[in-house]
Amino acid sequence: MSVDNNKLLALQKDLTSSDKDVVVKAIKEVAEHGSPAIINHLLSATFKSGFPEALVEGKKILFNIKDNGAVDVLLDVLKGDEFIAFKSEIAASIWEAGLNAEDRLIDLVEIAITSDYMTIVEVTTIIENIETGFPFDEVTEASLIISEHLHEVEDESRIALLSSLASTLNSMVSD
Repeated sequence: MSVDNNKLLALQKDLTSSDKDVVVKAIKEVAEHGSPAIINHLLSATFKSGFPEALVEGKKILFNIKDNGAVDVLLDVLKGDEFIAFKSEIAASIWEAGLNAEDRLIDLVEIAITSDYMTIVEVTTIIENIETGFPFDEVTEASLIISEHLHEVEDESRIALLSSLASTLNSMVSD
């Protein structure tokens, strides 16, 4: 194994430690030595370790990720069930860090329709911050996904927000 792989393995181990100081130090090292492969461990250390310092430091790292390869991992996490209570913060990290999710519109919409109000807000922000717009076919598919899901939603505020997202998408068709 290369030194980089050894460093990543050591970081993974430290991020799962039961020692608060080890976890916080490892979180800080993720900024310098991390890669998308370590995102799940970073999320666990940040949101599930129970250490307030880990939460603060982990959010700093998440909101400043510079490797766009992290988008795929973060969207996969948002589609899953492991971090449901933290979905809005994880979604916020994508736009806060300025990561590019322009080729993942359908994934973003699928995340939004199954999420709580705050996560829908964050996903909408991600989409609104994509300056290039989207192909007509993609916008049509995304709008259809939202429409088909609306009848299943009982929360009026979520319905309003998802409807607003559909309208926003329709205004973002690229030429």
